[in-house]
Amino acid sequence: MLFKSIFKRKKKNLHKEFKFNMNNWMNLTKEERLKIDSQEKDKAMKKKKALLKSIRDEYIKIKKKK
Repeated sequence: MLFKSIFKRKKKNLHKEFKFNMNNWMNLTKEERLKIDSQEKDKAMKKKKALLKSIRDEYIKIKKKK
């Protein structure tokens, strides 16, 4: 049940979201690339933490029912 709710989310078309232009990326300075990369890593980490928190909450609910 837990996994169904996790994977039941709207499936996004990854190809549309992941439009990456290598030439534009290489034209950026090293500092700009590092800044963008760190921002993306922070976003990913926040999503992972939120997912882990929701999974832990679900496990707590399941244990309480038993």
